[in-house]
Amino acid sequence: MNLNQRLATLQASLEIYTRETFPQEWARTQYELALTYTHLLAQNRRLYVLKAMACLQASLEVYSYEQYPHEWANVQRQLGDLFCLLSTDDRYSTLRKAITCYENALKVYTREGDPQQWAMTQHSLANVYTFLPGGERQSNLEQAIMHYRASLQVNTYEEQPEHWANTMQRMGNAYRNMLGNESEQSLQQAIDSYRAALRVYTQESNPQEWAITYNYLGITYTLLTDNEDRMQSVQALYCFRNALRIFTREAYPEEWARANNLLGLTLLDLSAGEEQSYLRAAIDCFEAVLHVYTREQQSLAWANVHYNRGYAYTMIQTHDELQRKRYLHEAVSSFEGALRVYSRKETPYEWAKAQANLGNTYAALCEDDDQYLLRKAIACYRAALLVYSYENLQEEWASTQSHLARAYLHVRVRGTGKEVSEVLAITEEGKNKAEEIEQREKPGYQYLLDQAIACCDEALQVFTRSSAPLEWALTTRLLGEAYAAYSDDKGAAKGEQQKNLRQAVFYCEQVLPILMEYQQEKELATTRALLASLRERLQA
Repeated sequence: MNLNQRLATLQASLEIYTRETFPQEWARTQYELALTYTHLLAQNRRLYVLKAMACLQASLEVYSYEQYPHEWANVQRQLGDLFCLLSTDDRYSTLRKAITCYENALKVYTREGDPQQWAMTQHSLANVYTFLPGGERQSNLEQAIMHYRASLQVNTYEEQPEHWANTMQRMGNAYRNMLGNESEQSLQQAIDSYRAALRVYTQESNPQEWAITYNYLGITYTLLTDNEDRMQSVQALYCFRNALRIFTREAYPEEWARANNLLGLTLLDLSAGEEQSYLRAAIDCFEAVLHVYTREQQSLAWANVHYNRGYAYTMIQTHDELQRKRYLHEAVSSFEGALRVYSRKETPYEWAKAQANLGNTYAALCEDDDQYLLRKAIACYRAALLVYSYENLQEEWASTQSHLARAYLHVRVRGTGKEVSEVLAITEEGKNKAEEIEQREKPGYQYLLDQAIACCDEALQVFTRSSAPLEWALTTRLLGEAYAAYSDDKGAAKGEQQKNLRQAVFYCEQVLPILMEYQQEKELATTRALLASLRERLQA
Protein backbone atom coordinates (compact mmCIF):
# COMPACT_ATOMS: atom_id res chain seq x y z
CA MET A 1 0.00 0.00 0.00
CA ASN A 2 1.48 3.34 -1.02
CA LEU A 3 1.25 6.47 1.14
CA ASN A 4 -1.70 7.99 -0.69
CA GLN A 5 -3.68 4.74 -0.37
CA ARG A 6 -2.79 4.60 3.32
CA LEU A 7 -3.99 8.18 3.78
CA ALA A 8 -7.28 7.38 2.05
CA THR A 9 -7.77 4.28 4.21
CA LEU A 10 -7.07 6.12 7.47
CA GLN A 11 -9.34 9.03 6.53
CA ALA A 12 -12.11 6.60 5.59
CA SER A 13 -11.76 4.79 8.92
CA LEU A 14 -12.44 8.08 10.73
CA GLU A 15 -15.97 7.93 9.33
CA ILE A 16 -16.45 4.76 11.38
CA TYR A 17 -14.21 5.47 14.35
CA THR A 18 -15.64 8.67 15.78
CA ARG A 19 -14.42 10.32 18.93
CA GLU A 20 -17.77 9.77 20.63
CA THR A 21 -18.29 6.08 19.81
CA PHE A 22 -14.74 4.72 19.55
CA PRO A 23 -12.47 7.29 21.27
CA GLN A 24 -9.41 5.04 21.55
CA GLU A 25 -9.56 3.89 17.92
CA TRP A 26 -10.25 7.48 16.80
CA ALA A 27 -7.20 8.79 18.71
CA ARG A 28 -5.03 5.95 17.39
CA THR A 29 -6.13 6.66 13.83
CA GLN A 30 -5.34 10.38 14.26
CA TYR A 31 -1.86 9.40 15.48
CA GLU A 32 -1.28 7.04 12.53
CA LEU A 33 -2.55 9.69 10.14
CA ALA A 34 -0.01 12.15 11.57
CA LEU A 35 2.82 9.66 11.08
CA THR A 36 1.74 9.12 7.48
CA TYR A 37 1.76 12.88 6.81
CA THR A 38 5.35 13.05 8.09
CA HIS A 39 6.37 10.69 5.27
CA LEU A 40 4.99 13.15 2.71
CA LEU A 41 7.04 16.17 3.82
CA ALA A 42 9.21 16.12 0.69
CA GLN A 43 6.14 17.02 -1.42
CA ASN A 44 5.01 20.06 0.58
CA ARG A 45 6.80 20.37 3.89
CA ARG A 46 4.87 23.16 5.58
CA LEU A 47 1.44 21.85 4.51
CA TYR A 48 2.03 18.31 5.77
CA VAL A 49 3.74 19.47 8.98
CA LEU A 50 0.63 21.49 9.83
CA LYS A 51 -1.68 18.60 8.93
CA ALA A 52 0.35 16.18 11.06
CA MET A 53 0.32 18.62 13.99
CA ALA A 54 -3.46 19.01 13.72
CA CYS A 55 -3.90 15.22 13.92
CA LEU A 56 -1.60 14.93 16.93
CA GLN A 57 -3.35 17.78 18.72
CA ALA A 58 -6.68 16.03 18.02
CA SER A 59 -5.40 12.75 19.51
CA LEU A 60 -4.58 14.59 22.75
CA GLU A 61 -8.32 15.12 23.25
CA VAL A 62 -8.36 11.43 24.19
CA TYR A 63 -4.74 10.65 25.14
CA SER A 64 -4.26 12.37 28.50
CA TYR A 65 -1.25 12.19 30.78
CA GLU A 66 -3.38 10.60 33.52
CA GLN A 67 -5.23 7.95 31.48
CA TYR A 68 -2.84 7.11 28.61
CA PRO A 69 0.61 8.26 29.76
CA HIS A 70 2.69 6.41 27.13
CA GLU A 71 0.45 7.38 24.22
CA TRP A 72 0.46 10.96 25.53
CA ALA A 73 4.29 10.90 25.71
CA ASN A 74 4.56 9.51 22.17
CA VAL A 75 2.36 12.30 20.86
CA GLN A 76 4.41 14.91 22.76
CA ARG A 77 7.66 13.61 21.25
CA GLN A 78 6.21 13.63 17.73
CA LEU A 79 4.90 17.17 18.26
CA GLY A 80 8.39 18.23 19.39
CA ASP A 81 9.85 16.85 16.14
CA LEU A 82 7.25 18.70 14.07
CA PHE A 83 7.83 22.02 15.86
CA CYS A 84 11.52 21.64 14.93
CA LEU A 85 10.53 21.22 11.26
CA LEU A 86 7.99 24.07 11.21
CA SER A 87 9.30 27.24 9.56
CA THR A 88 7.98 30.40 11.25
CA ASP A 89 8.97 34.02 11.61
CA ASP A 90 9.53 33.52 15.34
CA ARG A 91 11.96 30.61 15.33
CA TYR A 92 12.84 31.00 19.00
CA SER A 93 9.24 30.64 20.21
CA THR A 94 8.65 27.66 17.93
CA LEU A 95 11.71 25.83 19.25
CA ARG A 96 10.72 26.65 22.84
CA LYS A 97 7.44 24.81 22.13
CA ALA A 98 9.48 21.84 20.89
CA ILE A 99 11.46 21.88 24.15
CA THR A 100 8.23 21.89 26.16
CA CYS A 101 6.95 18.87 24.20
CA TYR A 102 10.17 16.89 24.73
CA GLU A 103 10.22 17.76 28.43
CA ASN A 104 6.61 16.58 28.68
CA ALA A 105 7.57 13.26 27.10
CA LEU A 106 10.35 12.84 29.70
CA LYS A 107 7.75 13.02 32.45
CA VAL A 108 6.76 9.52 31.27
CA TYR A 109 9.85 8.06 29.59
CA THR A 110 12.47 6.83 32.03
CA ARG A 111 15.91 5.39 31.47
CA GLU A 112 14.90 2.16 33.20
CA GLY A 113 11.41 1.67 31.75
CA ASP A 114 11.74 3.15 28.24
CA PRO A 115 15.48 3.40 27.56
CA GLN A 116 15.33 3.91 23.77
CA GLN A 117 12.53 6.51 23.82
CA TRP A 118 14.20 8.26 26.78
CA ALA A 119 17.58 8.42 25.01
CA MET A 120 16.02 9.52 21.72
CA THR A 121 14.16 12.35 23.46
CA GLN A 122 17.31 13.43 25.32
CA HIS A 123 19.14 13.55 21.99
CA SER A 124 16.35 15.59 20.38
CA LEU A 125 16.36 18.05 23.30
CA ALA A 126 20.11 18.46 22.92
CA ASN A 127 19.73 19.22 19.20
CA VAL A 128 17.14 21.93 19.90
CA TYR A 129 19.28 23.61 22.56
CA THR A 130 22.26 23.55 20.18
CA PHE A 131 20.38 25.53 17.52
CA LEU A 132 18.16 27.68 19.76
CA PRO A 133 18.65 31.20 18.33
CA GLY A 134 17.62 33.26 21.36
CA GLY A 135 18.24 33.30 25.08
CA GLU A 136 21.62 32.81 26.72
CA ARG A 137 23.83 31.03 24.19
CA GLN A 138 26.27 29.66 26.75
CA SER A 139 23.50 28.24 28.92
CA ASN A 140 21.80 26.67 25.88
CA LEU A 141 25.00 24.88 24.86
CA GLU A 142 25.54 23.63 28.40
CA GLN A 143 22.02 22.23 28.34
CA ALA A 144 22.69 20.58 24.97
CA ILE A 145 25.84 18.90 26.26
CA MET A 146 24.02 17.67 29.38
CA HIS A 147 21.29 16.05 27.24
CA TYR A 148 23.81 14.53 24.80
CA ARG A 149 25.65 12.97 27.73
CA ALA A 150 22.36 11.65 29.09
CA SER A 151 21.53 9.94 25.78
CA LEU A 152 24.98 8.28 25.81
CA GLN A 153 23.99 6.39 28.95
CA VAL A 154 21.81 4.24 26.67
CA ASN A 155 23.34 4.69 23.22
CA THR A 156 26.78 3.34 24.09
CA TYR A 157 29.73 2.63 21.83
CA GLU A 158 29.21 -1.09 22.30
CA GLU A 159 25.43 -1.19 21.84
CA GLN A 160 24.75 1.63 19.33
CA PRO A 161 28.08 2.59 17.69
CA GLU A 162 26.54 4.67 14.86
CA HIS A 163 24.26 6.61 17.17
CA TRP A 164 27.09 7.00 19.68
CA ALA A 165 29.37 8.47 17.00
CA ASN A 166 26.66 10.86 15.80
CA THR A 167 26.14 12.07 19.35
CA MET A 168 29.89 12.52 19.91
CA GLN A 169 30.13 14.56 16.71
CA ARG A 170 27.21 16.78 17.71
CA MET A 171 28.55 17.17 21.24
CA GLY A 172 31.86 18.25 19.70
CA ASN A 173 29.99 20.98 17.78
CA ALA A 174 28.40 22.20 21.02
CA TYR A 175 31.77 22.33 22.81
CA ARG A 176 33.35 24.10 19.81
CA ASN A 177 30.81 26.91 20.00
CA MET A 178 31.24 27.50 23.73
CA LEU A 179 32.54 30.96 24.70
CA GLY A 180 33.87 32.51 27.89
CA ASN A 181 36.87 31.90 30.12
CA GLU A 182 36.75 28.14 29.63
CA SER A 183 36.72 28.24 25.82
CA GLU A 184 40.18 26.65 25.45
CA GLN A 185 39.12 23.74 27.66
CA SER A 186 35.87 23.44 25.68
CA LEU A 187 37.79 23.34 22.39
CA GLN A 188 39.95 20.53 23.75
CA GLN A 189 36.79 18.64 24.74
CA ALA A 190 35.46 19.22 21.23
CA ILE A 191 38.64 17.67 19.80
CA ASP A 192 38.25 14.66 22.11
CA SER A 193 34.61 14.28 21.00
CA TYR A 194 35.45 14.40 17.29
CA ARG A 195 38.31 11.93 17.72
CA ALA A 196 35.93 9.61 19.57
CA ALA A 197 33.47 9.79 16.65
CA LEU A 198 36.31 8.82 14.30
CA ARG A 199 36.62 5.51 16.16
CA VAL A 200 33.37 4.58 14.37
CA TYR A 201 33.40 6.75 11.24
CA THR A 202 35.97 5.46 8.76
CA GLN A 203 36.78 6.46 5.21
CA GLU A 204 35.56 3.07 3.98
CA SER A 205 32.38 2.55 6.00
CA ASN A 206 31.12 6.12 6.59
CA PRO A 207 33.01 8.30 4.08
CA GLN A 208 30.77 11.38 4.26
CA GLU A 209 30.54 11.48 8.06
CA TRP A 210 34.27 10.74 8.26
CA ALA A 211 35.01 13.77 6.05
CA ILE A 212 32.54 16.03 7.90
CA THR A 213 34.09 15.11 11.24
CA TYR A 214 37.60 15.81 9.96
CA ASN A 215 36.39 19.19 8.70
CA TYR A 216 34.99 20.02 12.16
CA LEU A 217 38.19 18.79 13.80
CA GLY A 218 40.29 21.00 11.52
CA ILE A 219 38.18 24.06 12.33
CA THR A 220 38.61 23.38 16.05
CA TYR A 221 42.40 23.18 15.77
CA THR A 222 42.44 26.59 14.05
CA LEU A 223 40.48 28.09 16.97
CA LEU A 224 42.94 27.01 19.67
CA THR A 225 45.17 29.89 20.83
CA ASP A 226 47.75 28.38 23.19
CA ASN A 227 51.51 28.38 22.63
CA GLU A 228 51.60 25.52 20.12
CA ASP A 229 49.88 27.44 17.33
CA ARG A 230 52.08 26.07 14.54
CA MET A 231 51.56 22.44 15.52
CA GLN A 232 47.80 23.01 15.71
CA SER A 233 47.81 24.55 12.24
CA VAL A 234 49.70 21.52 10.92
CA GLN A 235 47.06 19.29 12.54
CA ALA A 236 44.34 21.38 10.89
CA LEU A 237 46.04 20.94 7.49
CA TYR A 238 46.00 17.18 7.96
CA CYS A 239 42.28 17.28 8.82
CA PHE A 240 41.22 19.44 5.85
CA ARG A 241 43.29 17.37 3.45
CA ASN A 242 41.61 14.22 4.76
CA ALA A 243 38.19 15.80 4.21
CA LEU A 244 39.18 16.59 0.60
CA ARG A 245 39.86 12.90 -0.04
CA ILE A 246 36.06 12.46 0.07
CA PHE A 247 34.79 15.93 -0.82
CA THR A 248 35.59 16.14 -4.52
CA ARG A 249 34.48 18.96 -6.79
CA GLU A 250 32.35 16.56 -8.84
CA ALA A 251 30.56 14.76 -5.99
CA TYR A 252 30.37 17.46 -3.28
CA PRO A 253 31.08 20.86 -4.87
CA GLU A 254 29.93 22.99 -1.91
CA GLU A 255 31.80 20.90 0.67
CA TRP A 256 34.85 20.77 -1.63
CA ALA A 257 34.88 24.56 -1.90
CA ARG A 258 34.39 25.02 1.84
CA ALA A 259 37.21 22.62 2.73
CA ASN A 260 39.53 24.28 0.19
CA ASN A 261 38.74 27.67 1.70
CA LEU A 262 39.54 26.41 5.20
CA LEU A 263 42.73 24.80 3.90
CA GLY A 264 43.73 28.08 2.25
CA LEU A 265 43.17 30.08 5.44
CA THR A 266 45.24 27.59 7.43
CA LEU A 267 48.07 27.75 4.90
CA LEU A 268 47.91 31.54 5.16
CA ASP A 269 48.39 31.27 8.94
CA LEU A 270 51.37 28.96 8.42
CA SER A 271 53.06 31.23 5.86
CA ALA A 272 55.05 33.35 8.36
CA GLY A 273 58.82 33.40 7.94
CA GLU A 274 60.40 31.50 5.08
CA GLU A 275 57.41 29.30 4.25
CA GLN A 276 56.58 31.14 1.02
CA SER A 277 55.40 27.91 -0.59
CA TYR A 278 52.44 27.94 1.78
CA LEU A 279 51.31 31.27 0.31
CA ARG A 280 51.28 29.89 -3.22
CA ALA A 281 49.41 26.80 -2.02
CA ALA A 282 46.89 29.06 -0.23
CA ILE A 283 46.33 31.04 -3.45
CA ASP A 284 45.72 27.77 -5.32
CA CYS A 285 43.08 26.86 -2.72
CA PHE A 286 41.32 30.23 -2.97
CA GLU A 287 41.30 30.04 -6.76
CA ALA A 288 39.80 26.54 -6.53
CA VAL A 289 37.02 27.89 -4.31
CA LEU A 290 36.19 30.53 -6.92
CA HIS A 291 35.36 27.75 -9.38
CA VAL A 292 32.31 27.06 -7.19
CA TYR A 293 31.49 30.31 -5.36
CA THR A 294 29.95 33.03 -7.52
CA ARG A 295 29.17 36.65 -6.80
CA GLU A 296 25.49 36.03 -7.56
CA GLN A 297 24.95 32.97 -5.35
CA GLN A 298 27.47 33.27 -2.48
CA SER A 299 28.28 36.98 -2.66
CA LEU A 300 29.79 37.52 0.80
CA ALA A 301 31.76 34.25 0.78
CA TRP A 302 32.93 35.08 -2.75
CA ALA A 303 34.14 38.50 -1.57
CA ASN A 304 35.92 36.98 1.45
CA VAL A 305 37.81 34.56 -0.80
CA HIS A 306 38.82 37.42 -3.11
CA TYR A 307 40.06 39.40 -0.10
CA ASN A 308 42.10 36.45 1.23
CA ARG A 309 43.55 35.78 -2.23
CA GLY A 310 44.61 39.43 -2.47
CA TYR A 311 46.16 39.38 0.99
CA ALA A 312 48.12 36.23 0.15
CA TYR A 313 49.54 37.87 -3.00
CA THR A 314 50.73 40.89 -0.97
CA MET A 315 52.62 38.59 1.39
CA ILE A 316 54.71 36.80 -1.27
CA GLN A 317 58.35 37.89 -1.19
CA THR A 318 60.45 37.74 -4.34
CA HIS A 319 63.64 39.36 -5.67
CA ASP A 320 62.22 39.31 -9.20
CA GLU A 321 60.83 42.82 -9.62
CA LEU A 322 58.59 41.95 -12.56
CA GLN A 323 57.15 39.02 -10.62
CA ARG A 324 56.61 41.22 -7.57
CA LYS A 325 54.62 43.71 -9.66
CA ARG A 326 52.55 40.91 -11.14
CA TYR A 327 51.68 39.64 -7.65
CA LEU A 328 50.74 43.14 -6.51
CA HIS A 329 48.52 43.68 -9.55
CA GLU A 330 46.80 40.36 -8.78
CA ALA A 331 46.26 41.64 -5.23
CA VAL A 332 44.73 44.87 -6.54
CA SER A 333 42.37 42.87 -8.73
CA SER A 334 41.32 40.70 -5.77
CA PHE A 335 40.76 43.59 -3.35
CA GLU A 336 38.76 45.47 -5.98
CA GLY A 337 36.72 42.30 -6.54
CA ALA A 338 35.94 42.07 -2.82
CA LEU A 339 34.91 45.73 -2.79
CA ARG A 340 32.29 44.99 -5.46
CA VAL A 341 30.42 43.20 -2.64
CA TYR A 342 31.64 44.82 0.59
CA SER A 343 29.95 48.11 1.43
CA ARG A 344 30.44 50.67 4.17
CA LYS A 345 26.80 50.28 5.22
CA GLU A 346 26.34 46.48 5.13
CA THR A 347 29.84 45.17 5.93
CA PRO A 348 31.76 48.15 7.35
CA TYR A 349 34.69 46.26 8.92
CA GLU A 350 35.35 44.12 5.85
CA TRP A 351 34.96 47.18 3.59
CA ALA A 352 37.46 49.21 5.64
CA LYS A 353 39.95 46.32 5.81
CA ALA A 354 39.82 45.85 2.03
CA GLN A 355 40.22 49.61 1.47
CA ALA A 356 43.24 49.77 3.78
CA ASN A 357 44.94 46.79 2.14
CA LEU A 358 44.16 48.11 -1.33
CA GLY A 359 45.80 51.37 -0.26
CA ASN A 360 48.88 49.47 0.96
CA THR A 361 49.07 47.63 -2.36
CA TYR A 362 48.81 50.83 -4.42
CA ALA A 363 51.54 52.36 -2.23
CA ALA A 364 53.77 49.29 -2.75
CA LEU A 365 53.31 49.61 -6.53
CA CYS A 366 54.43 53.26 -6.57
CA GLU A 367 57.71 53.72 -8.40
CA ASP A 368 59.50 56.89 -9.39
CA ASP A 369 56.92 58.84 -7.43
CA ASP A 370 53.92 57.46 -9.34
CA GLN A 371 51.50 60.17 -8.29
CA TYR A 372 48.42 58.51 -9.76
CA LEU A 373 48.78 55.37 -7.66
CA LEU A 374 49.83 57.39 -4.62
CA ARG A 375 46.65 59.42 -4.78
CA LYS A 376 44.59 56.26 -5.16
CA ALA A 377 46.29 54.92 -2.02
CA ILE A 378 45.37 58.10 -0.14
CA ALA A 379 41.74 57.79 -1.24
CA CYS A 380 41.68 54.19 0.08
CA TYR A 381 43.22 55.11 3.44
CA ARG A 382 40.79 57.99 3.89
CA ALA A 383 37.91 55.66 3.05
CA ALA A 384 39.09 53.13 5.68
CA LEU A 385 39.22 55.90 8.29
CA LEU A 386 35.50 56.49 7.79
CA VAL A 387 35.09 53.19 9.70
CA TYR A 388 38.24 52.89 11.81
CA SER A 389 38.37 55.21 14.81
CA TYR A 390 40.36 55.70 18.02
CA GLU A 391 37.33 54.55 20.01
CA ASN A 392 36.70 51.53 17.80
CA LEU A 393 39.41 49.36 16.17
CA GLN A 394 42.33 51.33 17.59
CA GLU A 395 45.19 49.33 16.07
CA GLU A 396 43.68 49.39 12.58
CA TRP A 397 43.03 53.14 12.97
CA ALA A 398 46.61 53.84 14.06
CA SER A 399 48.13 51.67 11.32
CA THR A 400 46.04 53.41 8.64
CA GLN A 401 46.96 56.86 10.01
CA SER A 402 50.64 55.89 9.77
CA HIS A 403 50.30 54.64 6.19
CA LEU A 404 48.34 57.76 5.24
CA ALA A 405 51.12 59.93 6.69
CA ARG A 406 53.68 58.17 4.51
CA ALA A 407 51.52 58.71 1.41
CA TYR A 408 51.04 62.42 2.20
CA LEU A 409 54.82 62.78 2.51
CA HIS A 410 55.42 61.50 -1.01
CA VAL A 411 52.54 63.10 -2.89
CA ARG A 412 53.49 66.15 -4.94
CA VAL A 413 51.32 69.21 -5.59
CA ARG A 414 52.35 72.39 -7.33
CA GLY A 415 49.30 74.55 -6.66
CA THR A 416 47.09 75.14 -3.67
CA GLY A 417 43.42 74.45 -3.22
CA LYS A 418 42.42 72.73 -6.46
CA GLU A 419 45.16 70.12 -6.49
CA VAL A 420 44.85 69.42 -2.76
CA SER A 421 41.12 68.78 -3.21
CA GLU A 422 42.05 66.17 -5.83
CA VAL A 423 44.43 64.51 -3.37
CA LEU A 424 41.68 64.53 -0.76
CA ALA A 425 39.48 62.49 -3.11
CA ILE A 426 37.05 65.29 -3.95
CA THR A 427 35.10 64.84 -0.70
CA GLU A 428 33.12 67.74 0.77
CA GLU A 429 35.70 67.87 3.53
CA GLY A 430 38.44 68.02 0.90
CA LYS A 431 36.74 70.90 -0.94
CA ASN A 432 36.33 72.84 2.31
CA LYS A 433 39.98 72.30 3.18
CA ALA A 434 40.98 73.39 -0.32
CA GLU A 435 38.99 76.63 -0.03
CA GLU A 436 40.58 77.27 3.35
CA ILE A 437 44.05 76.86 1.82
CA GLU A 438 43.19 79.20 -1.04
CA GLN A 439 42.06 81.87 1.40
CA ARG A 440 45.25 81.56 3.45
CA GLU A 441 47.39 81.35 0.30
CA LYS A 442 49.31 78.51 1.92
CA PRO A 443 51.08 76.20 -0.55
CA GLY A 444 49.31 72.90 -1.00
CA TYR A 445 52.39 70.80 -0.25
CA GLN A 446 52.72 72.51 3.16
CA TYR A 447 49.15 71.63 3.94
CA LEU A 448 49.83 67.96 3.07
CA LEU A 449 52.92 68.00 5.31
CA ASP A 450 50.72 69.32 8.12
CA GLN A 451 48.35 66.44 7.40
CA ALA A 452 51.23 63.92 7.52
CA ILE A 453 52.38 65.26 10.90
CA ALA A 454 48.81 65.18 12.22
CA CYS A 455 48.42 61.56 11.08
CA CYS A 456 51.66 60.57 12.83
CA ASP A 457 50.52 62.27 16.03
CA GLU A 458 47.23 60.38 15.86
CA ALA A 459 48.97 57.04 15.30
CA LEU A 460 51.35 57.65 18.21
CA GLN A 461 48.40 57.86 20.58
CA VAL A 462 48.14 54.08 20.10
CA PHE A 463 51.68 53.07 19.05
CA THR A 464 53.72 53.74 22.16
CA ARG A 465 57.36 52.84 22.74
CA SER A 466 56.40 50.28 25.37
CA SER A 467 53.31 48.68 23.79
CA ALA A 468 54.26 48.64 20.08
CA PRO A 469 57.97 49.52 19.83
CA LEU A 470 58.52 48.82 16.11
CA GLU A 471 55.34 50.61 15.00
CA TRP A 472 56.29 53.51 17.30
CA ALA A 473 59.80 53.67 15.79
CA LEU A 474 58.66 53.66 12.16
CA THR A 475 55.93 56.25 12.78
CA THR A 476 58.32 58.46 14.75
CA ARG A 477 60.79 58.33 11.87
CA LEU A 478 57.96 59.43 9.56
CA LEU A 479 57.63 62.51 11.78
CA GLY A 480 61.33 63.12 11.23
CA GLU A 481 60.86 62.82 7.47
CA ALA A 482 57.98 65.30 7.59
CA TYR A 483 60.04 67.91 9.44
CA ALA A 484 62.92 67.28 7.06
CA ALA A 485 60.58 67.98 4.14
CA TYR A 486 59.39 71.17 5.87
CA SER A 487 63.01 72.35 6.09
CA ASP A 488 63.15 72.30 2.26
CA ASP A 489 60.83 75.33 2.12
CA LYS A 490 63.00 77.94 0.38
CA GLY A 491 60.62 80.69 1.36
CA ALA A 492 61.04 80.09 5.10
CA ALA A 493 63.50 82.01 7.26
CA LYS A 494 66.87 80.35 7.85
CA GLY A 495 66.15 80.00 11.56
CA GLU A 496 62.87 78.23 10.83
CA GLN A 497 64.61 75.85 8.44
CA GLN A 498 67.23 74.99 11.07
CA LYS A 499 64.54 74.45 13.70
CA ASN A 500 62.76 71.95 11.44
CA LEU A 501 66.06 70.18 10.67
CA ARG A 502 66.85 69.81 14.38
CA GLN A 503 63.37 68.46 15.01
CA ALA A 504 63.87 65.91 12.22
CA VAL A 505 67.25 64.86 13.68
CA PHE A 506 65.69 64.50 17.14
CA TYR A 507 62.96 62.13 15.93
CA CYS A 508 65.36 60.01 13.86
CA GLU A 509 67.81 59.65 16.74
CA GLN A 510 64.99 58.50 19.00
CA VAL A 511 64.25 55.42 16.91
CA LEU A 512 67.81 54.05 16.48
CA PRO A 513 67.91 52.04 19.77
CA ILE A 514 64.62 50.28 18.93
CA LEU A 515 65.70 49.41 15.39
CA MET A 516 69.00 48.02 16.72
CA GLU A 517 67.27 46.06 19.48
CA TYR A 518 64.89 44.40 17.00
CA GLN A 519 67.64 43.93 14.37
CA GLN A 520 65.80 45.85 11.67
CA GLU A 521 68.88 46.19 9.46
CA LYS A 522 67.15 47.65 6.41
CA GLU A 523 65.23 50.27 8.42
CA LEU A 524 68.35 50.99 10.45
CA ALA A 525 70.36 51.69 7.30
CA THR A 526 67.61 53.97 5.96
CA THR A 527 67.44 55.92 9.24
CA ARG A 528 71.22 56.32 9.48
CA ALA A 529 71.41 57.57 5.89
CA LEU A 530 68.62 60.08 6.60
CA LEU A 531 70.38 61.23 9.79
CA ALA A 532 73.68 61.69 7.96
CA SER A 533 71.96 63.83 5.31
CA LEU A 534 70.18 65.93 7.95
CA ARG A 535 73.35 66.56 9.96
CA GLU A 536 75.22 67.54 6.82
CA ARG A 537 72.52 70.06 5.98
CA LEU A 538 72.64 71.48 9.50
CA GLN A 539 76.41 71.97 9.29
CA ALA A 540 76.03 73.63 5.89
